[in-house]
Amino acid sequence: MIFRLFPPFELARLGACFILLVLSSCRPPTPHPNQLVDSPAHSNPAPDSLPTSPSPPASTNALSSTESSENSDPIGDVLSADLTPGETTSRLLSLLPTTPADDKSFLVQIAGNYCPDEEYWRLLPLLLDRSQPVDVRDELIRDILRRSDAVRLRPLYRLALDPSHPLSTEAREYLFSYLQDVPENDFAALGKAVEKSEKENR
Repeated sequence: MIFRLFPPFELARLGACFILLVLSSCRPPTPHPNQLVDSPAHSNPAPDSLPTSPSPPASTNALSSTESSENSDPIGDVLSADLTPGETTSRLLSLLPTTPADDKSFLVQIAGNYCPDEEYWRLLPLLLDRSQPVDVRDELIRDILRRSDAVRLRPLYRLALDPSHPLSTEAREYLFSYLQDVPENDFAALGKAVEKSEKENR
């Protein structure tokens, strides 16, 4: 029946078309150009090759320089050190240049409390220093006046002989008042009285 409807050359053409349809149905679909195609270069990396996030910096208990300076206690460090009283005095006085102005007199007071009479030479340069602030000078004169005659009279005499020193007048008035047998403003007699008292109190 089919052979009657179509001549032989038409049947051959139909057969070729059928074969093409069969072959085209077996080919894999062609991906759209915009579709992502997986390839070895874009395959998912193995777990071991995944990049790791940077580790957070290790926390430390070290204080910053500002915190360290705020928490430091130089005076306490000196007082807790294994030193003699005289060494403690010198170490405390070495802190004076870097001590805040409001704390200098307190530092001098502590240094004076630690300084033995026989080692007053450690404090003497500070007493004779004209450049010290008023509150430090006041603390130094209080300290020298509480000491024995063998210690206090000679430094006070040196101050009395130096009219340019801020403590000169106070030292002179004290000596002439204390050594009552010395004529007023007779510095030669005052020097002899000081020397005599030092010998008697050794």
